[in-house]
Amino acid sequence: MVITPSAPLLAVEKLSVFYDQFRAVDSVDLTVTPGEIVSIIGANGAGKSSFLKAIVGQGGRVAGSIRFDGQDIAAWPTSRIVGAGIALVPEGRRLFPTLTVEENLRLGWDVGRRGGMTAEEVFDLFPMLREKRRVPAGQLSGGQQQMVALGRALLSDPRLMLCDEISLGLAPAIVNDLYALLEKINRRGIGIVLVEQDISRALNVAHRFYCFLEGRVSLAGVPRATGRETVMKHYFGS
Repeated sequence: MVITPSAPLLAVEKLSVFYDQFRAVDSVDLTVTPGEIVSIIGANGAGKSSFLKAIVGQGGRVAGSIRFDGQDIAAWPTSRIVGAGIALVPEGRRLFPTLTVEENLRLGWDVGRRGGMTAEEVFDLFPMLREKRRVPAGQLSGGQQQMVALGRALLSDPRLMLCDEISLGLAPAIVNDLYALLEKINRRGIGIVLVEQDISRALNVAHRFYCFLEGRVSLAGVPRATGRETVMKHYFGS
C-alpha cells in the first residue's frame, strides 16, 4: 500500500512506562499514519511489548502523551480504546482454549466498534478456520490459533492493529502465510504496528521502522534507506 503524507493516526510523545520503580520504556516518540505498517524491532527486554500494552491501557504506570486520531487516550480504559478503533493481537495469542473458534472470534465483535468485517469475511480471509469454527481453540495448532487471534482483532473493526510477536514459536512456512495475511489486512487501509524480533521479516513488510534498545528508540527510519549494518549496530547497541 502506498502511503501519502497525512496527519498521524497514532502520535506517541515522550512515553515512559514504569513497573514500580523500573522504567521499561523511556521517553519514546513514535507516529503511525493511516494505513501504514510500522515495525518495532529490538532484542528481548527492549521494551517493545510494554510499549504496545501502554497504548491499549494494559501496561504499568504511564507518563507522556498517547494521541489517537487527535485525542489523548493515555488515561482511557482499555474498553474505550478498543471501541475507538485500536486492537491488540497479544504475544501468545491469549485465546480462551475451551471456547470454540467462532466463540473466540465473536469476542472481538462484542467489544469492538462493529460495522467492519463479518465473521464470514474473516473465514474468507482464513479459510482453514471455517471448517474448524466449532472446534475448541485449545485444540488448534499454533498457527491456527494465531489466525484466530488476528480474526478476533479484525472483528473489532480496528483502524490500527498492534501485533506483538505473531511469529513466535511458529514454523517458517506458517510465518510466511501470516505475513502475507498481514499485507492483505493492510490493503484494507488498516494501520499496523508490528513488534518483532525477526529483523528481516519486520523490515521487509514495513513502511517505516523503530529500533528499541533498553527502553529507548535507538534508530528510526525507512527500511530500504537503512543499511543492515546500521540496523544491527543499533539493535545490539554495539
